[in-house]
Amino acid sequence: MEKTPIRKYQVIGEAEIDLVLQCKDSREFYDRYARVFPDANKSPDSISKIWKRKSEFAKKRPLPVPAKGTGAKSSREIAALITDQTKIMKALSSLARENLEVNQQILDALLQQNQILTGHTEEDTKEPVPHAPLQKPAVQHISPGMQTPILVGS
Repeated sequence: MEKTPIRKYQVIGEAEIDLVLQCKDSREFYDRYARVFPDANKSPDSISKIWKRKSEFAKKRPLPVPAKGTGAKSSREIAALITDQTKIMKALSSLARENLEVNQQILDALLQQNQILTGHTEEDTKEPVPHAPLQKPAVQHISPGMQTPILVGS
């Protein structure tokens, strides 16, 4: 007795595939499916099966790449943007350099005030105080005169 092959998936038309690929979520798909195919006699279960196969359809028919124009910029515009960016970076660099110089002057002034108030000279502050390294006493291991036997239990 020959068994007739049962189709795994229902046949889906190109218009239905296009609709699935255009929709963002299942609710939008169900609403648009009801409007586009009002005379279709498919159950909600059949429609949900179509939606669940969306990734399969997307693999077989990738979305077309949008035409150049909306987000693309010409090379002149890009060069102009890079030039503007370079000018801004130079300005930031010079401001940072000035800030470093001002900070150095402030530190020098504070150092002089500190020396005047404490009475220390510059030579005293530059010489580091040598610290004696801490020496740990050597650890002596006391070995017993007789080694204890190793006992292995069962």
